Amino acid sequence: MLLCLFGAYDFPKSGSLNAQSFLCLSLSVNFLDEIGQYMRFAHVAPFLSNLPEFHKIIAPSLVDVVAKRSLPNSATVFKTIRELETLNGTKAKGFSKNKKFGQDLWYNFIAPTLKTSMSVETWRKGSGKDIGSQCSKNKMRQNVYDVEVVKLLEKSFSYSKDHSKWGVSVNANVPAVCIGDINRQESQFKRGGGAVCIEDMKLWKAFHARTPRTFEKDSTKGPKQKTKPTKRPKQPDNLI
Repeated sequence: MLLCLFGAYDFPKSGSLNAQSFLCLSLSVNFLDEIGQYMRFAHVAPFLSNLPEFHKIIAPSLVDVVAKRSLPNSATVFKTIRELETLNGTKAKGFSKNKKFGQDLWYNFIAPTLKTSMSVETWRKGSGKDIGSQCSKNKMRQNVYDVEVVKLLEKSFSYSKDHSKWGVSVNANVPAVCIGDINRQESQFKRGGGAVCIEDMKLWKAFHARTPRTFEKDSTKGPKQKTKPTKRPKQPDNLI
């Protein structure tokens, strides 16, 4: 897009210091208003926009997004799930929270909705207190584990070198992979954001293999854990 608008693009040297992630989906225009609602809840603030008149008619929510308008003061619902489908039929769920949701996107929204515990990788070296792994004694409650080491192309690197934001279910019963835009820090409770989740076995295997170690102790209570992180159990290869 930037190449089309400006004729060129650049990549800052600082962008090579930490890993990052993004998700690209090919969607029908019929989903434009769903996307607009997703962005409106998150209070997205675009710095560059081009919204044709036709799109304003079929996706009025995008008008609010371009104008940087979020939910009205009278709103009482501060999270939303938008059902999406790509042009080739892949189904996805868009989880979006408003800043007034006031809780963690993963532990309080995505994991309980998908009904699966998750390993989540986000930037945890910013300003604000880390949430840490959240583990419940209630077996009906889903846990969220912070990823400690990321493995990619036979190389491993620490979460402290990774600025990406994604999550993967801990087992293949619900083979979910989510790409998001918000960190697991308490300062993010008051910030809009979200993630798009896809249930696909091949994609799940690829991401699950990237999380050989996670913090599996609840680090939100008591002193910081000094024990070594638990190695994740290897999943069988014959899952499909």
